[in-house]
Order: sequence, then C-alpha cells, then structure tokens
Amino acid sequence: MDDLMVLFRLGKSDGLCISQGGRFPPFSSQGKPPKRVSKGSKDLTLCRVFCRKTCCDAAQTHPALLTIRKLASTGEASQECLQLWELLECSICDPRVGVQPGPPLICTSFCDRVFGACSDAYFSMETVTQ
Repeated sequence: MDDLMVLFRLGKSDGLCISQGGRFPPFSSQGKPPKRVSKGSKDLTLCRVFCRKTCCDAAQTHPALLTIRKLASTGEASQECLQLWELLECSICDPRVGVQPGPPLICTSFCDRVFGACSDAYFSMETVTQ
C-alpha cells in the first residue's frame, strides 16, 4: 500500500506518534516512534499491512474492524466501497500519517473516489461514540 502517500497529504514531522484526537482512541505509543506490532493482545485486528511499522494497536484497529463489518453486513456497500472505506479507516495506522498532528488530511481525489464508490451505501452510527 505504498500508494497511500498519494492518498493522504503528508507534512513534515519528527517521526513520533501523535494521537489524532476526535473519534480516534489515543495511541499507546504516544511520543514514541512507530514500531513493529507483534502478535498478542496489542496485535492489529485490521490494517495488518502496517504491522511492520505503525503507531496503532488493537485500540485503533478494533473500532475500524467493527465499522467495516457493520458496513459489509448491513450497509449494502459495494466491494469497491468496502475496500476504499477500509483504506480510509486504516489511514491513521500508516506510519507517515500517525506522526502528523490532528486527523488525517485526505486528498480531494481520494475523497471523490470514496464518495463515488459509497454514495449508494447505507451508513448508520452511534451518535455518542462516532
């Protein structure tokens, strides 16, 4: 997934994990460099493409996994929509994105792709948690 660099606008950083805030749970590796995730309780439940170097652990990927499962099972989303939405959900696990302050900045062209693929999908969410 090296093409992620094209999808997300990346600025300069010092290479240390910075919690994104908002709906994203804080990184347990806050203030440390992205690292390899070993199997076990901190293993990634989704976004495994980043297991060699990431700021994420199960705290970030499990909610993303639940979102993708819900969209797949009740959202009537196309396969393309599911793939793009997973990429979007996993964006903070990219080691180049996880070291940027604030929520990920998504390129307009990628937003357009997601909108085009998911415009017919049904989304529902818990207003308290998302």
